[in-house]
Amino acid sequence: MLRTFDPFRDFPTAPASGVDYDVARTADGIELRVDIPGINPDDVDLTVDGRTLRLEASRDDSIEEGTELVSRRRRSTTLQHTFQLGEQLDADRLVADYEFGVLKVTIPVAESAKPRKVLVGAGTPAIDTASEAA
Repeated sequence: MLRTFDPFRDFPTAPASGVDYDVARTADGIELRVDIPGINPDDVDLTVDGRTLRLEASRDDSIEEGTELVSRRRRSTTLQHTFQLGEQLDADRLVADYEFGVLKVTIPVAESAKPRKVLVGAGTPAIDTASEAA
């Protein structure tokens, strides 16, 4: 059976609680944008292990000594989320950038998964002269 190729079918499409993100297809792969406002880029840990992309980020919520905290309404200071990457994505060429509280991860489609032109012979099959000489 011939199936329609979709390199993104294994990528999650629904956000997990506590982590807001979007996944978009581009001409060359996918782009993952994760909202992690108020977090220093040095406190973001992005790890690829096989087909798994793991995000961990934390923010120091400590207050100065002598200051009384009256109310706390900000989200948790530690974010963790795991994304499963499809087989057709090239995790080795993943690129990440962080700007204005948004982590942007670009994952290209593997070269082997991209469409390619197949040459069609014109009536005469190729002959292997090395096997005929034997």
